[in-house]
Amino acid sequence: MTSRIYSPDTEADRELKDILDQDRLTGFTMVAGAGSGKTTSLVKALAYVTSTRGPSLLAKTQRVACITYTEVAAREIHMEIGNGSLASVSTIHSFLWSLAQPFQKDIGVWVTSRIDQKINDLLSKQEKYTSRTRPATREKDALDLAKRRRQQAAVTTVTRWTYGMGGDYARGILGHADILKMVPHMILTRDLLARLVARQFPFVFVDESQDTFPEVVECLKHVWSLADGKMCLGFFGDPMQQIYQEGVGSVSLEPGWRNIDKPENFRSSRRVLNCINAVRAEGDTLQQVTGLARAQPEGEAFCFVFPSDDLRSQNLERVRSWLDKRSASGNWTRSAHEGGAKILMIVHRMAARRLGFDALYSAFSDNNASSLEDAFKEGKAWPLTQLRDVILPLCLADKPSSAAVLAVLKEHSPLVETGRASRQLRTALASGRSAVEELRELAGVDRQAPLGHLLKFAADRHLIELDPRMAAYLDPNGDHQDVVLDETTLKVLDDMAQCAFSELEGYYTYVRKESPYSTQHGTKGAEFDRVLVVLDDDEGTFSQYSYDKFLGLKEMSDKDVENQARGKDSVIERTRRLFYVCVSRAKGSLAIVLFAADVSSAVKAVRQSAIGEHVDILTATNLTPFVESLSGETEHQAASGPS
Repeated sequence: MTSRIYSPDTEADRELKDILDQDRLTGFTMVAGAGSGKTTSLVKALAYVTSTRGPSLLAKTQRVACITYTEVAAREIHMEIGNGSLASVSTIHSFLWSLAQPFQKDIGVWVTSRIDQKINDLLSKQEKYTSRTRPATREKDALDLAKRRRQQAAVTTVTRWTYGMGGDYARGILGHADILKMVPHMILTRDLLARLVARQFPFVFVDESQDTFPEVVECLKHVWSLADGKMCLGFFGDPMQQIYQEGVGSVSLEPGWRNIDKPENFRSSRRVLNCINAVRAEGDTLQQVTGLARAQPEGEAFCFVFPSDDLRSQNLERVRSWLDKRSASGNWTRSAHEGGAKILMIVHRMAARRLGFDALYSAFSDNNASSLEDAFKEGKAWPLTQLRDVILPLCLADKPSSAAVLAVLKEHSPLVETGRASRQLRTALASGRSAVEELRELAGVDRQAPLGHLLKFAADRHLIELDPRMAAYLDPNGDHQDVVLDETTLKVLDDMAQCAFSELEGYYTYVRKESPYSTQHGTKGAEFDRVLVVLDDDEGTFSQYSYDKFLGLKEMSDKDVENQARGKDSVIERTRRLFYVCVSRAKGSLAIVLFAADVSSAVKAVRQSAIGEHVDILTATNLTPFVESLSGETEHQAASGPS
């Protein structure tokens, strides 16, 4: 167990322990602001339940379930509590699959129903054809219908359903998206399954509840209602940090539930915390207070306003250089992982242009494939997984015979599996290394080989066994010909396959946080000594958010006004949440750079905004003397020559 568990309890922790001690179990929500130690409260709750109720849970073969958003978070929490057997910590997909897996017959019924529905949808679409319907559309729909009918016949022979990254119904494989639809449906329509879940897990804690899918929240509440006082269901999150539109946001309280606010901030300096509270004040009533045991540092907060012209990148570097020399903290021109600053941008495209993966970004973001786009932003898009795990390390290794190449081959290559089975492992590895050499030559010194060519070559030479969906795309008449790819997915794959290998390198440099750049989405939960936020609607070109509207520089649309009047999510609320997540990443120093069409109007808007009194506002005029002096120093050094 770690120091989190033994850290002093906050008032929220004490209130939560009181709930967990009740004989008749109930539900709760914990609203924990940024930097409040939400994960600490979650870990402490897990440890408290397993220590106080451990013998009873063991006697009844029961466990405590903790559902997290990512595998990284699951591993972190599991290590925090000492890897005890009483706590089941997993992602939502893994947790849901563990519940449904024993019910193989019910899974088959759901899959059959889903295929039937897809067939009916296609038939209905065909009935609505007109003389204007394109031949390409008719041909595509006819092909999809034929595939669905083959699936319909094939699933009747499936004897065992499994769960993989991508679905292939004809082979008995369910994908991520299937799990999120199927299991909540099964729980909501089969009370026996719901009661079994409550019996197996009398305590269920959900992390990052604001981004949890509404149907998952609904099915867990259904389980709780049937448990009748024998199950505690808790949601840990913060509606102000909801950044995925599919998330439930605020979790409503059921009768008898309690809400716990955790207002402490253990992260930020005084000036940064003032900005955090100013942004939050217009969104909800939770105001945060410092939780730092020692004196809270003063910190610093700036807002730079520049014109939205072609000099954005240059002006951004001017700001970083100015902060290096003039701010109290200094060191803004290095990346955060080098002890410098993290630069947050509203959309990934702004970073993609600077890191050389603009075409790859466009492939996933400009084809209306929302689920693939979200996965791309998180570094988890399935079309790129084998490129990341196999192609990239094989091509970037020092040499084809290196230990890194050998490790990749042993884990991913069908050649090695066949070699082990036939006791010809040495021969298989030799074939694998030879194929790797050819793959590296195909990638080229300039890294301009198309990604589709690299995947096809790696599959043909048995360096990888393709994901069923990618196999169906690259070889439509092959073993996975019954896998149906919708039109938007095909567009993504078409564009991705043409992207150069060099784009993949830039993308993963970004995703692995090895560059200075990130987005508010990509850093939720993280913290940095220095944070620089870029506000730029023009370069961002992302209609879901608008800092210009948020600051009053641009009028809201009629739809925005209508959404606000009806209490629905609008561009203002979404931008406020994104801005809150952004500014709250900073520990000591915060800098905001706003690019605007009219600088004077923008300066006035910032002054009148919620953060206006908490930031030092500067423009290019304030930086000009510094830039000129810096330029003079450089010229003097050049004229003087080396000392």
